[in-house]
Amino acid sequence: MTVDSPLNIEPIPGHKLGTVVLSPPSMNVATAAGCILFILSTIVLIGWTFDLRGLENFVPESAGMKANSAAAMMLASVALLRRKHRDVPFYSVAVSLIGALTLAEYFWNLRFGIDELLFRDTHYFFYPGRMSQFTSIGFVLLGASLLLMTSRQRVLQQLSRGLGVLTGLLGTLAIVGHAYDTHTVNLIQPHRNVAVPTAIGFMIGAIGVQYAKPTEGFVRLFHAKNEGGAMLRRLLPAGLLVSMLLSFAVVQAQMHYRWETGFSLAIAGAGVTACFLSAVVFIAVDLERQDLGREESEQRFLLAARTAPVMIWMAGTDKLCTYFSEPWIEFTGRTMEAEQGNGWAEGVHPEDLKRCMAIYVESFDRREPFQMQYRLRRRDGEYRWIFDTGVPRLNKDGSFAGYIGSCIDITDHTVAEQALADLGRRLLSAQEEERARIARELHDDINQQIALLGFELRAVDRRSSGEERRSRKSLDCLAERVGRIGLNIQAISHRLHSSHLEHVGLATAAKVLCQEFRTKHAAEIVFTCEGIAKDLSKDVSLCLFRVLQEALQNAVKHSGVQQYNVELVGDPTEIRLIVSDNGVGFDVAKAENQRGLGLISMRERVRLVHGDFQVHSEPGCGTTIRCSVKIVNQAAKTLPST
Repeated sequence: MTVDSPLNIEPIPGHKLGTVVLSPPSMNVATAAGCILFILSTIVLIGWTFDLRGLENFVPESAGMKANSAAAMMLASVALLRRKHRDVPFYSVAVSLIGALTLAEYFWNLRFGIDELLFRDTHYFFYPGRMSQFTSIGFVLLGASLLLMTSRQRVLQQLSRGLGVLTGLLGTLAIVGHAYDTHTVNLIQPHRNVAVPTAIGFMIGAIGVQYAKPTEGFVRLFHAKNEGGAMLRRLLPAGLLVSMLLSFAVVQAQMHYRWETGFSLAIAGAGVTACFLSAVVFIAVDLERQDLGREESEQRFLLAARTAPVMIWMAGTDKLCTYFSEPWIEFTGRTMEAEQGNGWAEGVHPEDLKRCMAIYVESFDRREPFQMQYRLRRRDGEYRWIFDTGVPRLNKDGSFAGYIGSCIDITDHTVAEQALADLGRRLLSAQEEERARIARELHDDINQQIALLGFELRAVDRRSSGEERRSRKSLDCLAERVGRIGLNIQAISHRLHSSHLEHVGLATAAKVLCQEFRTKHAAEIVFTCEGIAKDLSKDVSLCLFRVLQEALQNAVKHSGVQQYNVELVGDPTEIRLIVSDNGVGFDVAKAENQRGLGLISMRERVRLVHGDFQVHSEPGCGTTIRCSVKIVNQAAKTLPST
């Protein structure tokens, strides 16, 4: 079996997997190109203004850059500098228009009056002030390239870069001709010469167009942080430098030794061939180094997969698994061939298979990470609980390559967690039983004795006469105090164990509780209740009642306001309890770390009935407690037997 290279396995950071991350140039090259063009054209225009020939041609005894060419180059520089603004087409069209009108003058022997629009030309062969034909073509290409530079259509962007390359090649050809003094290459004829400043401008403008969008085209490849980018950065400058030096050496040798043209071409061809073969050898060595590194990385991955205390799997683009690590094979006791494809699903517990495959397929289609728990058959036939995590993996070019995941056996952890939950449930059950016993004793025994004592005090008052009636007022006060004590004991009894909850259900018990709080604390409680079934399980009813009771006690004690909202809403599958106030609020994290057990008790009660408990509060922003409990098969929500 062929294992995918671990070099293609990428984690999921904040950005898209597998994208080629560019190494941005240390400065904005396109902006720098625009600045250089502006300076170059300014120097030439200064030369025209003060008739300084050296500023017009840069090279003695060569044709100078025309004023119209300098003006077009300045417009091109502005287009590069303002490439992110909407007025770029104005400058780009102006550059192409200057070149197109000049070509029209040549082809149809016309004079539009633009040749000496800025300055009067005294250095010319036939047409004063007119740029050459090839210079005009270069400006037409450069202007069109600048015009399409900011297009949103990919085809037009590629066309822009292509026209920029042609412009740069035209400038390079002229520079080579001037450097080697080869008139044929330099296109030197009357009204066909490309001046040195113009040729330099074409090359710089072409570079600016390429760098206008550095994440696309040749620039993206040149700056890519991969093997291809590194190779391109090494070979391209070396090839250009070697070619120029070789050409210069051949030309100089031909001039001094008067070699025949054929011999010179043979020498140049041999040199180019040697450079090409050297490049091929360097590429082969680099590819071999990469293959060795890839093999070493793959071996490290396989070693880690074999020795890691987790089970690792990999899947292809067709959702079929292609690889399982040795811990997985040892766990299931099956062969690699049997597990590949969808064979691994044969070991999943039948009750978990449908849910497990649904999560896997949906996450696969959305290219999203997933986590799931299911029971997997071990080699001895026992089903063990597995925690499975999967993440998408992409190739370096951004294409989807499949998934990679890891699994761990969490049966012991799950059993321990279930045992802890059972212990908590038993503790709460024992607490409720003790509450009920104390409430019964208070209500049925002590409260009755207090009531009887109050009755006897009133009876003594009725039997008193004469001077004994002087103490009547004291007896009345004692009887009243005894009555209040009885009411307090009765209230404590109800708080410990609500008889309403047991006999008339959660909705009525919650309503009575809100009324008692409203009366006792002179508070305003807006109570809303709808959709609450009367046949709720005892655990769910008691849980929500205790949460409401604790939430109201905390609100009365800490909120600093006397207005509260209580919503108890149900539907066939869920019950939601919301208790809110606009009080002083508190820091939830800080409160949970303190010694108080109120929030912890509420959260634990809700967790034991598989519900969701949330507290939203900030200092000065009030408090909202949300509790939701599923009411479908509440009694059956325990860990299935393994």
